[in-house]
Amino acid sequence: MPLVKLAFLALLSLLFVSPVNALVVLQYHHVDIGTPSSTSVSPEQFIEHMQLVESLGFEVVDLETATKALLNPINKDAAINPIIDITSKQVAISFDDAYESIFINAYPELKRRNWPFTIFINTQAVNEKHKGIMNWAQIQTLVDDGVTIANHSVTHAHLPLIPESLSLEEWLEQEIGQSQKELQRRLGKVSTMLAYPYGEFSLNVFPWLKARGILAFGQQSGPIGPLSHPQALSRFPASGIYADMETLKLKILSLALPLSDSDLQEPVISAEHNPPKLILTLTNSDYDPRRLQCFASQQGAIDTEVDTAQDTIILVTQAPQPLTGSRGRYNCTVPSAQPGRFYWYSQPWQMITSEKSESH
Repeated sequence: MPLVKLAFLALLSLLFVSPVNALVVLQYHHVDIGTPSSTSVSPEQFIEHMQLVESLGFEVVDLETATKALLNPINKDAAINPIIDITSKQVAISFDDAYESIFINAYPELKRRNWPFTIFINTQAVNEKHKGIMNWAQIQTLVDDGVTIANHSVTHAHLPLIPESLSLEEWLEQEIGQSQKELQRRLGKVSTMLAYPYGEFSLNVFPWLKARGILAFGQQSGPIGPLSHPQALSRFPASGIYADMETLKLKILSLALPLSDSDLQEPVISAEHNPPKLILTLTNSDYDPRRLQCFASQQGAIDTEVDTAQDTIILVTQAPQPLTGSRGRYNCTVPSAQPGRFYWYSQPWQMITSEKSESH
């Protein structure tokens, strides 16, 4: 066999060995004490979070680079029968909206540590000079220092609520396409990532995003794994009630529950399908399927049925009561053989009505 071919096969074999199991993405908004508590951490809390990441021995990585590496088709194929590195420790840091407190309080701390991070920006708020929002000069300073700027739409709209006067394609072009063009025009090279406003999405937006090579992130909790859907990527909110250090530690240490992206269910539900039923097909790893447990927003642990017949793991769960509010989740977890680490998957649900909560 020619030496060139042998070298190629050796390289290919390396690519199939030990893909990273999980990328944990932390999501923040305000880093301030005078902003809404539900979407804020104090500067002191933010520093504590960064110290926790450091103390746990995690590598802080660039969100786009690490996500693309994790979702690489070679790694995805290998993950079907993988030698997966479940000891992997990677975390990425992200912020939604161009709040000035990010520039004032978070940026210096991250710069001091030489850690990469991403800010998802809704352009209208910057253009209209909303109170507490960065200006374009500050954003350019961040870009010049290597910070990744990405798309958070033009107006921070509820994307599943398509105006009657527009088609889906026109709506996405108006909110996402135009924002991407403005970021490109003002800042030069920008990321091809999107953070869904409010974390809301529907499956019908995926083809439009995929055709443009856009990775899209929600606000459902859980780490990103090799089998995650590129247009339904998860992040752990780390502000408000989610800023607690003990629970944040468990989230940072979490592993991606291995399931196919074809199992992704439509998150937008109607009243007649509330509470929704979730059905997942899982693959084996270092966990006991009998210990799988799902939890519903504001309802705690819910009945979780697991069938392990024929070498497959089928999980079925449904909340006993309808979900309340405009958004909810089912979180499903199971302990790993590694002490203190859990596999985690979150299914977001959106109860679409004419009146929506304005909490970011």
